[in-house]
Amino acid sequence: MGLKILEKPLTLLFDTIALFIALAATFWLRFKSGIFPETFNPDIAFADYFIPCLILTCCWLLLFFFSGLYRTWYKESRLDEFFVVTRTALVGIFFLFLLISADELMIFARTGKPPSLFSRTQFAMLITYAGCMLFFATVNRFAMHTLLSSLFTRGVGRSRLLIVGANESGSAIVDDIGRYPHLGYAAVGFIDDDGRKKGGAVRALPVYGTYADIPAVVRRELISGLIVSHVSTSANEIMRIIEKCADLPVTVYMVPTLLDVIAGHLKTHQIFGVPLLVLLSDHLPGWQAQIKRLMDIAVSCIVLCLGAPVLLAVAALIRLTTPGPAIYKQIRAGQYNHPFTLYKFRSMYADAEKRAGPQWALKNDPRITPIGRLIRKTRLDEIPQFINVLKGEMSLVGPRPERPFFIEQLKKEIPWYVRRLKMKPGITGWAQVKHKYDSTIEDVKQKVMYDLYYFENISLLLDIKIMILTIWVVITGKGAH
Repeated sequence: MGLKILEKPLTLLFDTIALFIALAATFWLRFKSGIFPETFNPDIAFADYFIPCLILTCCWLLLFFFSGLYRTWYKESRLDEFFVVTRTALVGIFFLFLLISADELMIFARTGKPPSLFSRTQFAMLITYAGCMLFFATVNRFAMHTLLSSLFTRGVGRSRLLIVGANESGSAIVDDIGRYPHLGYAAVGFIDDDGRKKGGAVRALPVYGTYADIPAVVRRELISGLIVSHVSTSANEIMRIIEKCADLPVTVYMVPTLLDVIAGHLKTHQIFGVPLLVLLSDHLPGWQAQIKRLMDIAVSCIVLCLGAPVLLAVAALIRLTTPGPAIYKQIRAGQYNHPFTLYKFRSMYADAEKRAGPQWALKNDPRITPIGRLIRKTRLDEIPQFINVLKGEMSLVGPRPERPFFIEQLKKEIPWYVRRLKMKPGITGWAQVKHKYDSTIEDVKQKVMYDLYYFENISLLLDIKIMILTIWVVITGKGAH
């Protein structure tokens, strides 16, 4: 597991080195080797171009980032990765050509005068650079992934998998995993709902227990994925397995039926030559998740810095009008049901829930203060949550973090509620711009439907759309009590 965590920083480091080598190789070929007489110049020094090379390398790394080249590649086709690197290199070279030739291209557009010999020479240098860059970037990645595959084959850093089903199909899955060690997976044991098998062994691997033992086994054995090896026709059985994984950062795979494959309702993934359905997977590609996190940090810093006077004014109004702290702290359930402390401006009277206990918000809730009603309507009470976003406990967009008191109730009443817990909670979300404040469990059920829609369709474009709709909600006061 550790090697896979290091894959992205290692790839970034190797890419940086490869891009510098490509620049140095281009410099030597064009100016020092004598292969190209028109640009041969023994007096020029590479050190004079160090700063431009550094800037250009940073630009390439950003382009690689936005092209998805820093997602998880160790389990994907090397040919697919080569095509993505090639496409990215061609796009980058094209923009570099436009940047360098901008002046002459504008003259050509206005007067029809063809580019000068110097511009054609620049173009030839760009072609040389493109070849060097593509060669070294590709070789670098192939070398790095070959090294990772070699380490995986030796048993170093593999992802540990738990097989659900100590039976013939489970044994076949273990055999398949053993045939593809270079992919970095290792089966460590079984789970089976037949308690009589507990303590036994299949294919020399232990049977750790029943479905009820899944959380403890996953934590103890550092499991990163579960494979439901048998084809089950019981939705209740699959739900029982899924519910045990709600609080765990694991991927759940299932052997599909032919109907599942045809219907295509769930993502199919091949990890060792066998197509498996992925349950509770993250639908946002890794590179988009990285951009989403960068957006979270950037927007939070801007809001907290530029909004500091507003924050101080709201805090002062709360303290002057009602007794109690300006900031209200409450334990909420975050991603994988991990608890965290959520910050809000206090909109209710102090100790409002001490007598009645946790309650849903009411339409004309008597617990809300006059100032609280105003800051709720304008959503100013949510601003301190940008601190939670900076800390990584929340995101700008996602399902609202629920209170642990209600989650156990909701898990029993709402099928697939566990999928909601796989997402990082957000300040705003699809449910928030489409529905009002929760006042009953029926409202929550309706919101969960919106949250599951977001889960299945999550993308940066949808996040941007939600943020724009949120601004409209704040302006109109829609959904506020």
